[in-house]
Amino acid sequence: MEILVGFVVLIGAVALLNLLLTMAVVRRLRQLAEQPAARGSAGPELEEVPAGSPVPSFRSRTLPGEPVTSESLLGRETVFAFFDTGCSVCKSAIPKLLAHAAEKRLTPGQVVVVVGDQGGESGEYTGRLDGAATVILEPRLGPVAQAFGIQGVPAFVRADARGTVVTSGNTVDALAPARV
Repeated sequence: MEILVGFVVLIGAVALLNLLLTMAVVRRLRQLAEQPAARGSAGPELEEVPAGSPVPSFRSRTLPGEPVTSESLLGRETVFAFFDTGCSVCKSAIPKLLAHAAEKRLTPGQVVVVVGDQGGESGEYTGRLDGAATVILEPRLGPVAQAFGIQGVPAFVRADARGTVVTSGNTVDALAPARV
């Protein structure tokens, strides 16, 4: 009987320790989730496309079939957005991207959205972006995304008129100029 009581006490102590560790992990995750907002930051810069690097060379076609290249975008500020039809975060970023474009008075030729299409599900993206952006459809992380070195979506890149990356990140907020 004493051994049974000892086991029950031991199991209770292990369960209590597990509960305390779980609470500590949850507290730390909440702190980490709040940090970018507290700093006023848009999150980390994309390692694949750091500020100061040139926009990589690429060639593609828009939805209507018009050619678009990195060279054709020189001479004007350009925003690149990389989405995937299987990404729920990407869908929620579209209104923010369109609001940013409207606020900065960017023309559709200055907003290039690369949509990785999985199984012909691009209709929702193309419908929402039609007339507001230059849309390129390609396979998931296709040629244009590969040229930029994009490894995950959503991803956003802002380039100046000379074709130099100004900012990059995984949120639309990364497109805004840095706050001092």
